[in-house]
Amino acid sequence: MKILLDESNVLFWRGVQADAALPALVARALIARRFSPHVIFDHSVWRHMGAPEIEGLRAFVEVTTAPRGTPADAMLLARSKQGQCQIVSRDQFRAWRAQHPALRRDWVVTGQIGKGGRVSFSKKLRPAPL
Repeated sequence: MKILLDESNVLFWRGVQADAALPALVARALIARRFSPHVIFDHSVWRHMGAPEIEGLRAFVEVTTAPRGTPADAMLLARSKQGQCQIVSRDQFRAWRAQHPALRRDWVVTGQIGKGGRVSFSKKLRPAPL
């Protein structure tokens, strides 16, 4: 089952500083739960991650970087609606709620990084079929 990752948001799950290791950590946690992650970054990702980290991520998941001037949120929401995929993010998407009423109820799955780098997700994460 495909699932979208708001990696520009996931980069900051450990605090104020971006952590370039988190996108791969979260993607692997979803793969372990039988999901097929599609990572979507804002164009500004290059300020926080280098080419080696992004290419390493591309080795095992689909990666899309939003074009300069295009918010990744718009891409995430459009792809979520088209493919009926959930989005992993702690973003509230407040500016988009009027256009996407199902956003909060159905689309967004939150997560966190616990002790020892353990990734956990909200109960809304739907299990992938066998």
